[in-house]
Amino acid sequence: MSTSDWTTEEQAVARHAFETGKERSIAVLIASLQEQSKILDTPDSIWQFHDFLSTERYQYEGRSDFDVNNILFTLADMIKQKLISYDDLSGLDQKKMSKIKAMSMF
Repeated sequence: MSTSDWTTEEQAVARHAFETGKERSIAVLIASLQEQSKILDTPDSIWQFHDFLSTERYQYEGRSDFDVNNILFTLADMIKQKLISYDDLSGLDQKKMSKIKAMSMF
């Protein structure tokens, strides 16, 4: 969907949900890192921790920019990861909500 397919209000809803999802993803990551750091006891565990963090950084940076052309995919992914809920998307039209729901199933 292009920018012209979105009302100003819908873009605001999508942006707010997107920012909420990003904030929650960082909170989840911090909690995970705190738990994992408690069991660092071997060189292998340190490198696994590093690899995990590198992967998480790559994923975070991949979704760090609000792009209206791909936002439906991003929001569906955030739903799937439980970073946002459908309530966070209240204000989007039914067509967009249906697409997000369908994409979040896979």
